[in-house]
Amino acid sequence: MTMPTLKFLVLVTLILCSGANEDPLVVKIGAIFFDTEMKLAEAFTVAVEEVNAINSDLRLEPIKRYLSVDDSIVLQDLSCDLIGNGVAAIFGPSSKTNSDIVQVLCNMTGIPHLQFDWQPQLSARERVNHQLTVNVAPMELLLSSAFSDILGSKSFDWKSFTIAYEKNAHLNRLQHILAWKQLHKTGIKMQEFERGGDYRVLWKRINNAREKFVLLDCPSDILVDVINASIGFNMTGSFNHLFLTDLDTHVSGIDRFYSREFTVSVAAVRLRSYIPPPVHDEIDVFDNEVDTRFDSLGTQLVYDSVVLYYNALLVISQRPGFYVPQFSCGRGFWQPGPRLVDQMKKISPKQVRPPFKTQRLQINIDGQREDFNLEVFNPLIDRVTHIWNKEFQLVDYEQIRENSTQAVKQRRMENKEDFSQKPVRYTVATRVGKPYFSWREEPEGVHFEGNERFEGYAVDLIYKLAQECKFDFNFEPVRDNKYGSYDAVTDEWDGIIRQLIDNNAQIGICDLTITQARRSVVDFTVPFMQLGISILSYKEPPPKADMYAFLNPYGVEVWLYVMIAMMITALALILTGRMDQFEWEHPVENVDHEMERENIWHLNNTMWLVLGSILNQGCDLLPRGLPMRLLTAFWWIFALLISQTYIAKLAAFITSSKIAGNIGSLHDLVDQNKVQFGTIRGGATSVYFSESNDTENRMAWNKMLSFKPDAFTKNNEEGVDRVKLSRGAYAFLMETTNLQYYVQRNCELTQIGESFGEKHYGIAVPLNANFRSNLSVGILKLSEQGVLYNLRNKWFNNNESTCNLDASAVDNGQFDMESVGGLFVVLIVGVIIAFMIGIAEFLWHVHRISVKEKIPPMLALKAEFHFLVRFWLTKKPLHTYRQSRDSTSTGYSSLERISSGSSAKKKKKVNRSAY
Repeated sequence: MTMPTLKFLVLVTLILCSGANEDPLVVKIGAIFFDTEMKLAEAFTVAVEEVNAINSDLRLEPIKRYLSVDDSIVLQDLSCDLIGNGVAAIFGPSSKTNSDIVQVLCNMTGIPHLQFDWQPQLSARERVNHQLTVNVAPMELLLSSAFSDILGSKSFDWKSFTIAYEKNAHLNRLQHILAWKQLHKTGIKMQEFERGGDYRVLWKRINNAREKFVLLDCPSDILVDVINASIGFNMTGSFNHLFLTDLDTHVSGIDRFYSREFTVSVAAVRLRSYIPPPVHDEIDVFDNEVDTRFDSLGTQLVYDSVVLYYNALLVISQRPGFYVPQFSCGRGFWQPGPRLVDQMKKISPKQVRPPFKTQRLQINIDGQREDFNLEVFNPLIDRVTHIWNKEFQLVDYEQIRENSTQAVKQRRMENKEDFSQKPVRYTVATRVGKPYFSWREEPEGVHFEGNERFEGYAVDLIYKLAQECKFDFNFEPVRDNKYGSYDAVTDEWDGIIRQLIDNNAQIGICDLTITQARRSVVDFTVPFMQLGISILSYKEPPPKADMYAFLNPYGVEVWLYVMIAMMITALALILTGRMDQFEWEHPVENVDHEMERENIWHLNNTMWLVLGSILNQGCDLLPRGLPMRLLTAFWWIFALLISQTYIAKLAAFITSSKIAGNIGSLHDLVDQNKVQFGTIRGGATSVYFSESNDTENRMAWNKMLSFKPDAFTKNNEEGVDRVKLSRGAYAFLMETTNLQYYVQRNCELTQIGESFGEKHYGIAVPLNANFRSNLSVGILKLSEQGVLYNLRNKWFNNNESTCNLDASAVDNGQFDMESVGGLFVVLIVGVIIAFMIGIAEFLWHVHRISVKEKIPPMLALKAEFHFLVRFWLTKKPLHTYRQSRDSTSTGYSSLERISSGSSAKKKKKVNRSAY
């Protein structure tokens, strides 16, 4: 064969071969849509056109059928019609239908069935009739796990929230969340709403529950209407949080709420789309048109299902034994069908052409999509914050490198301000009450503005925290000047707590006690002050010193009766002594040589006996006769009881003067009925008593409720004023720090007993506020630096009062001269009287000498006084003066009669001893 002939044959063969390939393989595919899903039908058509452009040897011919209502019979007819037309796959219908007749028919005829919407999770038995069904929509179980991971991550950290869901929603996507948190007041709460209903009812229920965190499971077509209804219920503040579960949120139009007034923190999710590599040509740079045909998730999944089928068909159609189905419904089985389904399960996202619209599309052995990338983004500004997938969980978007044209869009969106970010200027809600917060006095000619108008412990603390935590603030005193208490009748809070709940303030500070009730609606930082409860009472002024207080044990009447008794007893002793013969001495001879008997019981001796007995000093004069002894014994009994009773009463008077009152503790306060007591109505102290299980606390609370007039006050100032005005008839239960403040500045107030009921003051913030930990760290730093200690000393221990600091000396057990001066007065008076009587007797003695010795009185006085002042002389001569012209020692016997009497007594004693 010649060379030209060979070339001719080769050319003919090539021509014949090219002619044989001019007719491509045409495979029919069917799709069923509802007549309201025209956008899905359009996406289906576009997808078929794009895959047909990939390979000219294989073409898909679409056949579309439409439904107006969900009817299983109609679905069966449409499916059989498509199978009769020779389709090699059926796409749809969507999840709007409740029938699985299409899956069953495809499973019976070997025709692959592709789904692109959510479908209920199938059991193992149900999968037997769905072996040829492939669903490119994410598995609900895996999506539920993604939601649980997102809300439980550190970036979100939702502890309690409300799930608001549309009545017809599939809650399978939330099963992990429902299992993660308990359905109770402090866990997850459920709220249902109906499409087309009054959505304000939903938000009113959520607002009444004081909920700040809402998971909204709502279809995208009504999402704007639902969120718009929340504006009237103050649910769009900076401390509200919304998590939107619908994967079509980005096409709902929610970005119309972007404004400075809509500051709610919104997070939504969507499947991450395929990002094509950058194209650096004029078309990519200058073409600003955006393809919106595949914006919604449904259109993307329809596109992906067509691409998945086409790529599997490219492989199976080139294998031996492939043919196009040609049989009617129920009269045959397409053998390549199962192999085609298996091939779809093996396809990797990196192998398909054209690429999928969604990332990481992979079908598992059960025909379900088990992998995808989920974007967490802010739908108001279309800014992606996190990416989730089952392998890496939730990852911060900033940590992911992205090299695509979407990065340019992302940079454009970064110039848009995110109003949902927490403000750097906080509104601080507080109440007026010294020393924590009060209006600052303005000097003449000076006017303060803004935060300079206020002063107090809380003001200084916020200034220190602002410097430490880098934020600005504005003080706003609450109108009702209340701390924040719950009214069970109206189901409302008041005071500072209400302002935080309504998002009117971001920080609440004053002497605000951390309680369990308040913690259920707001959060608290770590405590900045620890304290207890004490009793504030009126301090009785100390009695004036009485120098005659030693006479107080007996009244004047008793003292008079005692003196009268002493006189009567003395006279009785004289009379009895004269009647009793045993009380007379033996006869003695007098100067006149006459025998006479002497009786010692005269007034001087009896009074000495009576006085010595009552003073417990005794006497050397003792009675001898029985009547005298009986009378003396009964006097001793009387004197003993009188003296000992006086001593006991005197000790009681001294002791009672040291005791401020008979109330020393809460137990004493509860056990008495003279002093009323109370506390601030609705405050933390009243809650402590009302909710306590302690018997004593319950008794105190019941007594407070029973007092008339009302024992409760509006604030501490009213309670303090009431204590001062009552002057001991009312006691006020309050925190120890406030009590110490008022006691130091009011001399008439005092603290009774020790503190009890440990409590803490903290800074309140809205529930789950992310800056709470920052404030807590700031408080701990201030504590370690000693700032809190200095602030407490500045506002609580700086005593500006003019109280008498020496008053404490009354309680040290010592007496001053004002207290015991009366004793010295008695002594001095006694000494003076005794001395005056002594002088009188001395002068009387001088007068007797002058008369008896017949000398001038002055001479006798001079002689006696001269001897008196010579203290060293202990013996006195009988004659201290005798007139003599020849001698300087003169003297007269002025005591001859006395000497004679003494001699007679000596003789008498001698005679008695002789007997």
